[in-house]
Parts: sequence; structure tokens; C-alpha cells
Amino acid sequence: MGRENISYSKEYKELIPYREYGLFDVAWHDGMFAGNGHIGVIESGAPLNDNLIYQNVELVMPSNEPRYVPEEVTAQLDEARQAVLHMDDTWNIHDRKRTNMYCHHPGHQLRIEMLKVAHNSERKTLFEDIDVTDYKRYTDLEHSVIVTSFKADGADIERKTFVPKQDVIVTVITGIKDFGIKLFIEDFESIHKFGTGKNNTFTSERKMKYSRFIKDNMIGTVVHYPSFKGSELADGGFAGVTKVFAGDGRIQTFDRMKSDMAYTCIDDGAPVLKVTDTNELVLVTYLDWAYMCEDLRRTDNVIDEYDIVRKCVSKIESVTGADSTYFSYKDLLNEHMKKAADRYNRVSLSLRDKADDTSLTGDVSNEELLERQKDEKDIIPELLERIYNNARYAMLSSAGYTAPRLNAAGVGEWNLSWRNAYTMDANVNIQVSGMNSGNMYEAAVGYIWFVLKQLPDWENNAAMVYGMKDALLTPVNTDGHRAMMVEYDINYPFQYWNTGASWMTLPIAEFLDCYGNSIITTKDEDIIKMYKKDTFDIKKDIYVPLVRKTYNFWKQLCTPEYYTDCNGNACCTKDKKALKEGEKYLIIPSFSPENKPLDYHSAITANAAMDISAARDIVGMYIDMENELKEEGYKTKVAEALELKDRLPDFKFDESGAICEWSMKEYKENNAHRHISHLYCAWPAYQTQHNEALADACRQAIVNRNRENTGKDDTASHGWIHKALVETRLKNSEAVYDILNLLVHSDIFYSSLFTDHNTNSAKGVACTDTLYGITGIINEALVYSDRSTIELLPALSCKFPQGKICGIMTRAGVCIDELEWNREGKLINIKMTALRDTHFQLVLGNAAADMLEISDEDRRRFNRDIELKKGEQCISFP
Repeated sequence: MGRENISYSKEYKELIPYREYGLFDVAWHDGMFAGNGHIGVIESGAPLNDNLIYQNVELVMPSNEPRYVPEEVTAQLDEARQAVLHMDDTWNIHDRKRTNMYCHHPGHQLRIEMLKVAHNSERKTLFEDIDVTDYKRYTDLEHSVIVTSFKADGADIERKTFVPKQDVIVTVITGIKDFGIKLFIEDFESIHKFGTGKNNTFTSERKMKYSRFIKDNMIGTVVHYPSFKGSELADGGFAGVTKVFAGDGRIQTFDRMKSDMAYTCIDDGAPVLKVTDTNELVLVTYLDWAYMCEDLRRTDNVIDEYDIVRKCVSKIESVTGADSTYFSYKDLLNEHMKKAADRYNRVSLSLRDKADDTSLTGDVSNEELLERQKDEKDIIPELLERIYNNARYAMLSSAGYTAPRLNAAGVGEWNLSWRNAYTMDANVNIQVSGMNSGNMYEAAVGYIWFVLKQLPDWENNAAMVYGMKDALLTPVNTDGHRAMMVEYDINYPFQYWNTGASWMTLPIAEFLDCYGNSIITTKDEDIIKMYKKDTFDIKKDIYVPLVRKTYNFWKQLCTPEYYTDCNGNACCTKDKKALKEGEKYLIIPSFSPENKPLDYHSAITANAAMDISAARDIVGMYIDMENELKEEGYKTKVAEALELKDRLPDFKFDESGAICEWSMKEYKENNAHRHISHLYCAWPAYQTQHNEALADACRQAIVNRNRENTGKDDTASHGWIHKALVETRLKNSEAVYDILNLLVHSDIFYSSLFTDHNTNSAKGVACTDTLYGITGIINEALVYSDRSTIELLPALSCKFPQGKICGIMTRAGVCIDELEWNREGKLINIKMTALRDTHFQLVLGNAAADMLEISDEDRRRFNRDIELKKGEQCISFP
């Protein structure tokens, strides 16, 4: 295992029950995560008082928030349009109060307490200190295993935790024959921020009820959610069970006193399971939720009383067998490690000559790397490599079931900011930016399930907000269960955010370009119920209807009644049937997240550049798709789409040459904002690639943002990551480097190398868009691709004079098996394999060629048309 394939720490933070953590010391942020996309665990790694916080990506806490689109939104459309046309920024959606999706929450927390025991038949606990030395904890990124090791009174102790695809969580503890282990489930109330929301408001989990139990060698909990009228979870709940395999060891159980603060627990005591006289202990856990959970009551037979508990036990025993004493886990671990390594090793990155790098020797911890970075002006290559690898590991550990949640793959607190939702106006999009290029097929499939599950709500949103048929309107957030349009108000009028479905479609289009079509099968019962099947052809069953319905949205939104005349004036002529020569459709209403024009008090506008870009993009995708399918009547459909594309609004440019956020002469630009939604044309769309004038306009827009937003809301990390993705697409190599350098010098990284929401950690909120987005930035800085182009090193900084990346996927249907560069050797080497019959232009830009001092002859080898058959390789070496 190479040093670059571990995330290693010499320190730990013990999770203290009922502690009120400050913004800068939230203990679980430094925990280590393992998962399989559906379930997972955060482990603190504390040697004598370890905590396992179990995770299920589907868990959400119901509330009294409505689960339907407000009926009044339909009638408000004309009011909104008239307000925009008349520049009336006082119209406030009738004082609409925004409501929210449900909040994601952690599962139960199991404490593993290690202690001395008397060497007699009773094996009583001895309250004596244990001397801990040689401590270390790390995540084996390659094999997806969390490891904690130390000496306890000289004895070698090791804990390993892993989450195989069999959907259980396994922890193995060895070296403990002279010690005792106490296992107990912490009070839910003891977990950070339980029952307390924003501004210290009471939250709905205060009304839940739970019970803890021990039966034979199983310890677990069952929870009944609070019941709210109209909630699909009104009768629901969740449960978690751990089966304890102690071999020939001794298991004892007893109750400790229940805390007075455990006010939602119905039990009289708090059960404890104690294990002694074994050198190896294996814990196998599963947790799940259900729409139906029996009402809780005190009982000695919890397993038989509750279906959800029986489901957990059945799941565990489907992996371990029914034996209650032994579980031979090694075959499961070996299989898991092999599969994890196969996924992880598809891609590798090096930004230095490791043979010559003697600046960092031996095992170097994350903390040491981060601390050293503070004293180094330039990025330490090993740190950036480790961050990149940690990001890929985290994404793969969250892959296959859904998209990444906003805050973290696993969470150790209740009531996270933004509810750990899936946020689709930039965050999810940034999080998956390196998914397809990074050869993470499983993550892409999970993303596709994520979109598919929302489509019925998206279609209803379009019908309710705009009165549309067979069209899609995406909300800003989904909680993973529902995606109805409820999160909007005058400050954030997301009911008029039109771009969402277009943006969410792009990664699926990229998937088909990178991997080709696939047949996928789900176990998600909700998806099966929605579509009455479990197996889908991605292109036929998902992509084609998704593009058509998104196209239908723009087709219905663009009406001749609302238009700009030949002089660019916004107009409305009721019952108008067609545009005249020189007139353009007016995209109204429109919202450019999350900004508003300068000196204008409403964010409800018209002709947002983001909408213009997204409309052009999806209309182009629709035209390409219909031309490819050639179904009956396709020529008429294509002709209509071409006419729509020609009538879409033009971009507007300001006096500096920058693209404007709104193509309306009535609005003034507002550059004091972290969001750069108006640069959609550069990223995620590809519209600047062959339009240098548009690319220059986007470059100037970033200059304006940087100048006017400094010191305002420029600590939000997703703003920097979004900007870096745009800069990468615009091939501004040193600007990309500067943003990455800013991030590694900031306080955004925890010792786990997961990331905060802010560069100064001022909100104390974990957020993964920075970590995951870095993969997209690095991948595209090294390889840009579209269906007809592969460009090498388009945004490579001169600060990385040599390096190598292997395994990158391209939209041209080619896998970059190896791309190596070395300025000292004045060389570039590339080896690639065609995954389908393909024809593309290979490009080496002048900036990269100049930086590497590539000869004219070699430049010609890297600037040419290439045609390959499926499976054929192309190798280019000097």
C-alpha cells in the first residue's frame, strides 16, 4: 500500500456525549468514513472509547412541513411576469414563507469502550488506566478499510471497519484477550444538535420515540418517527442491529442508568453488552427504515415485535449465517478489498517524481501535510495527490445508490445546515463534476437513479408552476424521497429557476459518451413502484424521455406573447401567435441563483444568461438525439427545434466585454456575489470551447467577480470550486492553480481531509462539494474532451512540470490509459484505448506545448485527426 493511497492521522477526537461543540471543534468532522453508497459508518478512532456512527443515506426526519406544491403558485405566474415587465421589484409572492424538505439524520451511535478486567471468574471491570502508545489511524483508500492501531499496556490492538457490497458494516477488533469490551448504544439525544435547529428552534425529532435492546448476542435500537398529517413517514421508523461474534469469549449483559436527558427513550434503563476472554471480536451491523413501524412499547421480545428489526436481523444473517458464536469474515474482507481496489485503481495521479522527492519521508500524517502547507508558498504535490485520492475514495464509497448529499457522505450530528439535502443549483453538479471523467461508473449509475426517482415530482412541478404538460421543472433541493416545489420565497424564487432539469441531464449525456449505453437494475422499492419495473435501458428508458421532456419545458416556456423587439425592449402582447423578424423570445420569469441585479430588490427577473445557455444546450441535445433516432416525424421535430434555437435570446455583454448575468438592458450587473450562474455557457455547458469571443467574455466576467466580491461572501468554498471549474474549461491554467493554492492554504480541510463549507470554517458545517469538485478540476485541467475533441493538458500550471495520470475517461469514447508529461525531458507520452468506434481531433494547446518546450515535430504528432475502432489503441511516444 503506497503512502499516496492512505489518509493517515496521528490524532483523534473522542466523541463526548451531550457535549455542545463550538464551530471549530465538531469532533465527528475528523472521523473516518467507510460506506458502500447505501449504508456506512463514521468512526472516531479513539483508542479506548471509540464511536461508530452508523449511516443510511435514505434516513430523513419527517416534520410538519407540507409535502405538496402550493396550489396558489399556478395563479401567481401572470403576476410575476407583469411585475418583471414593469420593473416592479416590490411584488413579493404574497409574503410567501419558504418551507423545506425533510432533514437527513444519522443512525444510531455505538460506543466501544475498552477497559481492564479482573483475572477471576467474575471478570469485573477494573477502573484503572490503560497505557496507550504507538497510536495511529488511517483509511486504506485503495481497499476501503478504516484501521485504528495502538498498543494498550504493551499489547497490540487493531480495529478494522469495512462496508462490503453485501450491505452490512463489519468491525473487527483483535488483540484484546487481556481486556474487556463494553458495547452500548448512546442516547440519541447525546448526539450533537439533537432537537435544536436554526436559531435554537425545536425540531421534530424531539417527538420521536426509541427503544434499545439486547437479545442474546445482538444489540440494537428501534425508532418510531413522529407522526405528522400528510407525511409519507407518519407511521414510519428506523432500526439498527449489531450482531456480536465473540467466539469462545464470554458475553454478559446488564443495564446502566438511563440519563434524565434521554427524554425520547421509552426504556427504564440503558442496556450494555460486555465481552471478555476473547482475542477477536467481530461486529456486524445493518440499519434500515420503513414506511410502517409498529408503535413502540416496552417489551422483552423486540425482535419479534417489530418488522423493521426482523428485517435488520435477517439482513445480517444472510451474510453471516445463523451461528451466534463465530463468523469467518476473512473471505468477505478479501472479496471486499479486491473489488474496492479494482474500482480505486482505475485512475491514478502523480504530480511529482516520487523517486527524487525526499522532502517527505516515512509515514506523513494529514495534519503534518496541512501544517507544512501553511509554510510553503506553492502547493505541496503530495498533499494535492492525497486530497484527490481521498475525494475519489469518498465518492466511490458513496456510489451506486444515489448522488452525493451536500454536507457529507456520513454525518455525526442532527439538523445540519441545509438539511444535508441534495442541492441542485450548483452543489450536486459540482460534486459529480469528476464522476464520468474519473472512471467512476458506479457513481454515475447512482446519479442516474437519483434523477430517475425525482422525475414524477419534476413533472408535477412544471404542471403546477407553469401549467405545462409533459415537461420538467427541478427544485433547488430534494431530500432523496421527494422533489416537489416548496423551497421558494422572494429572496430565493426557485419556482422560477428554469435551468435545473437541463443541468441535471448533462451528466447523463456525458455518461453515455464516456461509457456507452448500459442496462441497469435497481433494488429501490420506490423506483420499482413508480415505473413498475426494476431494469432500465439508460438511453431508451431514461435519457431519451428526459431530454424530450426538458426540451418540452423550454418549448412551452418560450411563447410569442413575451418577447424582445428589434431594439431589445421587453414586450408583452396577449394572444400573439408568432414572432416577427428580429424579435426574440423573452425567458420570463427567470432566476439566476442566487443573485439579483444591482439596485433591484427582487431576484425574479427575465433572460438570465444561465437560462439562455441551458435552453440552447438542451435544444441542441434534442436535435442531435432526434437526428440519431430517426423516428417517424423526426424531420419536422428537428425543424421546429432549430427555429426555437434561432429565436432564443442572445447573450448581452457589458462595457468591459463581460457576459452579463441578464440579457436585459434594464438591469445592472451585480458582481458582489459568490455564485457565477451566468457562466453556465462555459461550464457545465461546452459553448465556449469553439467560440473564443464567448470564452473571452466569460474570462472578463470572472475578473469582474473577483474584483467586486473580494471580502464579501468569498469564503463559501463552492464559489471557489465553481469558479475553478469554469477557469479550467476556459484554459486559464494559472487561475486554476491559484484557486487550488488558496484552498490548501485555507482552513477548509479537516484532519480527515474532508472539507468544510467555508474556507475559514466559520460556520462549522461539513460540505463535500469542495473535496469532490477538486477531482473534476484536476481531471479537466489534464484532459478536456467532447464528442469530437481530446485536448491534452489544457489547464496545466507550470508549477507542475511533470506528472502522470492514468485511467481518465473522455466523451470521445476513449480511455486515457496513460498521460505523462515532463518539462525537463521535453516530452509528453500518451496511450489510449477506444471504447467504441470513434473519430476525434487530438489537440495539444500552445500553452502546454510551450511550457513543456515540445518541438514543432512533436507538436504535429499531438495535433491531428485520429480514427479508432473499438478496442484499438493509440500510443504516442517520442
